[in-house]
Amino acid sequence: MHKPKKEPEAPRCSCGRSRSEAAVSSFRSHVTLFTFHRCECGLEWTEHAVGVDRTQPVTTDEVIEVHERMARFEGPLSELLGMQSAN
Repeated sequence: MHKPKKEPEAPRCSCGRSRSEAAVSSFRSHVTLFTFHRCECGLEWTEHAVGVDRTQPVTTDEVIEVHERMARFEGPLSELLGMQSAN
């Protein structure tokens, strides 16, 4: 049996607001990260990201890249991190 294909994520909620304006909260387990979003209209959705392998070292270049991206960026953190919806 084939898994259904995901439809592209709409940039706006069904009420017309930008999804980036939604309230965000997150929960991290030892395996994964869940990010919960709630629009002002009441619509909710969840993003799921596989946890980071903390046994792998982070390079100095990776740290510098993150700081440079954060210094230039203006907007919601979920957009900066490129998180996608799990729906």
